Amino acid sequence: MTTTTPLQRPTRLTRTTVLAAFLWSLLALPIGLWQLLDPEHGPYSHDLFEPTIPLPAAVPDWIAPAALIAAGLLGLLIARARTRLWPLTALYAAVFGLLLTTTTFISFAGYLVAFLLPIAAVVVPILLARGTLARVLTAAAIAAVLAGLGVTGVVDYAAVGGFAAELGRVVAEMSGYLFAQAWTVTGAAIWTALTLQLLVLRRDGEPAPRWLAPDSAAKWGRVAAWTAFACALPYGLVRMTWLTPWAYMGGPLGDELDPATRIWGLLLGFAALGGGILCLGLTQRWGERWPFWMFAVKGRPVPPMIAIVPGAIMAAVFTFMAVPMIALGLRHGAYDIVWSFPFWLWGPALGAATLAYAIRRGRVGAGVVR
Repeated sequence: MTTTTPLQRPTRLTRTTVLAAFLWSLLALPIGLWQLLDPEHGPYSHDLFEPTIPLPAAVPDWIAPAALIAAGLLGLLIARARTRLWPLTALYAAVFGLLLTTTTFISFAGYLVAFLLPIAAVVVPILLARGTLARVLTAAAIAAVLAGLGVTGVVDYAAVGGFAAELGRVVAEMSGYLFAQAWTVTGAAIWTALTLQLLVLRRDGEPAPRWLAPDSAAKWGRVAAWTAFACALPYGLVRMTWLTPWAYMGGPLGDELDPATRIWGLLLGFAALGGGILCLGLTQRWGERWPFWMFAVKGRPVPPMIAIVPGAIMAAVFTFMAVPMIALGLRHGAYDIVWSFPFWLWGPALGAATLAYAIRRGRVGAGVVR
């Protein structure tokens, strides 16, 4: 016997999203005023700012920040849980997510992850050890390895410290610009979430479609997860060529790479491949119960939101980066960007895999059950 269950009103979630959209719109006012009053040093005056659709040179400088202020004022008015407003909220999601984002955000996020990988390699084994004694022994072993690397000269910790200091200085200098970019991407995600919730509210009381059933979600979610995994391979495997004499990135690199650049490239490659493996976790058993090698929690259920929240965030970011990444490649003739960074497929595939995972873990209404 087949029965249907109606879609549920996401009232609490909608209220939270509405508040987030209101606060985001409120921030548009000082950001726009900053750019308007200081056009030479504002957050959108940085050399790295390369919008997907640049304004013609004949357009006065004050037009863009004035439009941003106007968008913030309008956002304050449409940040409501009113289903008839969904076309406007969808327009905000498309404009800020696909047209006003730049590749800076994903580049900075990638370098940040690459920078944190060595730290995670030290901290995570200690956290996974079971019991105080095991953690102390693990920490001692790691400390001994790190000391040995320093004594033998394999790792120059003074150079590492200098690099970290330089990285901090650069980030501090770019703080205003990075904040504006993060604000743009965050706003796109908020307006997208509000649009989806308003569309659900419009169908309040109607039976959910069959594809929202857990058994159906398991099938199309598996396809989506493997697709997302495949999207991580081009960039990750290209970076792995840096371990060989035939380093490649948009063409053969020969002996042009210094050791520091090779290390950064490899870390970025490992980050991409690691992200691809995590995509598979959305459809594997170890994505629902902690695997055996996570000694402290092995066998216990994985809290669903640990996978759903980062999965949804990265799906949104990848999707938003698709248009500016393609535009960047076409503008500079770097066509390999289109296939080595397939965000146009990776983002939607990861979003679908995350939704399927949420359905299977009971965080989204099933719709049709047997």
